[in-house]
Amino acid sequence: MTVGIILAVLAAASFGFNGATVRRGVSTGAASHGMYVTIFVGLPLFIVASLASGQLFDAGRMTANDYGLLIAGGLLHILVGRYFSYRAIAAIGANRAGPVIGTSTLISVLIAVAFLSEEVTPLMGVGIVLVIIGPAFVAPRRSRAPVSVAVAGPSTGDAVASNPKMAEGYVFGFMTALLWGVGPVLMRAGVEGTGLGIWGGTVTYASAAVVLAFSLLIPGQLHGAINLDKAARWWFLAAAVNSFLANVFRFSALALAPVTIVVPLMRTFVIFQLGFNLLINRKLETFEPRVLGGISISFLGAALLVL
Repeated sequence: MTVGIILAVLAAASFGFNGATVRRGVSTGAASHGMYVTIFVGLPLFIVASLASGQLFDAGRMTANDYGLLIAGGLLHILVGRYFSYRAIAAIGANRAGPVIGTSTLISVLIAVAFLSEEVTPLMGVGIVLVIIGPAFVAPRRSRAPVSVAVAGPSTGDAVASNPKMAEGYVFGFMTALLWGVGPVLMRAGVEGTGLGIWGGTVTYASAAVVLAFSLLIPGQLHGAINLDKAARWWFLAAAVNSFLANVFRFSALALAPVTIVVPLMRTFVIFQLGFNLLINRKLETFEPRVLGGISISFLGAALLVL
């Protein structure tokens, strides 16, 4: 359990850095192209990690049902959920999207209680309420004048910081939350009792990569992916490595600890993400008091879920 908690926090830190790098990438590149980079680069990394850990050679310990759960988790969480998250970040920024996407914690906990026989205490109930109301604070006030943001960078970043597409961001954010709420439960069920967290991550990435590969047949997609903006390409490559590390930590944590512990702990990513955004996205992100308040409330709710 202790190791699982440590791994969950490491996953949160990696996901925090990942959110900041994705934010920088989608300022000049399309969300779909970011998917190609992060998933197609992440899969080989997972294969190497499975070989190095020896888990690849224990793949037979998993049942057909385990593989079915992992494949479903990969398609919902890694493929569709990740695309929705990129769209949410591109529309309203990583800081605003964080509390909205963070409602996935609530979904994961409720599903874990319903299907994995995990329990919710009264304190966790308070946490659930805070997780729910946190996103309401990230919506910008109707200001009398446009927010002044000095941006030395892409014009798209300026547009998101000063005039976010809130409706689009909320829709994609909550859709991400739904899929990212279901995904960890499926993945936990797939690796539970086996200890094969890294191999489980490999299976989920492989299922996402196979389906994603077919999308390259859509006219213009392959050309767009190959001719991706150079700066965006490097930021998406950084996101691919961050995502790989985060998922290694997450799957390893889920193999050792219950969903009701791992998922809420991983909500600390909003704090790490805030710090990384201050370092590399200071001129692209918003740090309004309302946004910081929403992040804090959402984080506090997640913390109560694990007490």
